[in-house]
Amino acid sequence: MSKRTLDGNAIGGLLLELFGADLTAAPCACDGCGAREEVARLDVYADCPGVVVRCRHCGDVLITIVRGRTRTYVDLRGTRGLEL
Repeated sequence: MSKRTLDGNAIGGLLLELFGADLTAAPCACDGCGAREEVARLDVYADCPGVVVRCRHCGDVLITIVRGRTRTYVDLRGTRGLEL
């Protein structure tokens, strides 16, 4: 079964909830290849156990978001920078 690829607009509401700001237009730099794109232009896989955001240039994972019962876990280690 293949995963459905969305763009970053698909998680705009989730990011607003977590960060308190609309991040879809925020520039995000990939730590792997250095490419810089707006969050709206990144590849999003929401059919996973959580949300996986990948660089559209090299495919590296930039952001993962997993909701637990009492907490939400956000991993930004694949980003070189995210401008708020």
